[in-house]
Amino acid sequence: MSTQRHSARRIDAPDGIALVALGSELVRCGLATMLRDLGVFREVLDSGDFDHSMELLHAGRPELLVVSAPVEQDKAEKLARTAADHGVRVLLLLRTACDQALERVAAMPADGYLLEGELTPETLRSTLTDLESGLVPVPQPVARRLLAKLRPAFAKTGTAALDGGAAADGDRAGSPLTSREQQTLTLMAEGLSNKQIARRLGISEHGAKRHVANILAKLNCSNRTLATAVALRRGLVSPPGRRPR
Repeated sequence: MSTQRHSARRIDAPDGIALVALGSELVRCGLATMLRDLGVFREVLDSGDFDHSMELLHAGRPELLVVSAPVEQDKAEKLARTAADHGVRVLLLLRTACDQALERVAAMPADGYLLEGELTPETLRSTLTDLESGLVPVPQPVARRLLAKLRPAFAKTGTAALDGGAAADGDRAGSPLTSREQQTLTLMAEGLSNKQIARRLGISEHGAKRHVANILAKLNCSNRTLATAVALRRGLVSPPGRRPR
């Protein structure tokens, strides 16, 4: 078990705590050092033991958790889910962008993704900036893989779903979602964060979170990415770039 605490240099009034929970000591220490040098967080904790990371999660109340999906898949998923339930942003570190790696993390809640091979101070800073702006950072290789996996779903919806035709209307008519949840789902599919959804709909962020939680439950999905894929396949939303204006 290895846990280290680093006091970050104060640059632009850094605040909050980051927790790096990675099995690889080399990657874990390197990432913790990058976070410390960026000066974004007041303190950086790191641990290679997932049970101990869970203790740190409850005791330290971090703002960010960086976790991977190694052999201890169940423990990593439990850690990420607990963090998400407590409002902690979750970054998933992927070793590769292969289909197997994406399937492994599909059920894990995430606010963004990092690729180990692209990890530099610059990419890390850019990722944190995107998170702070309410965006979902996804490396290009990961995005390409995800889009490739979603293309069959686009094809299954057919032209009716793309053009808002009768088939899609029929699916929407049988949708388990309320009209407000349907609006939220459409904005989710556009990649908007809860804060951005709340602003667009003129509701509180808490209200947006509640709508998102209801959507995940009704579509039986563990995260927003899966919910979007299911919604596209069922014709509940139209693919990005093809929605009526």
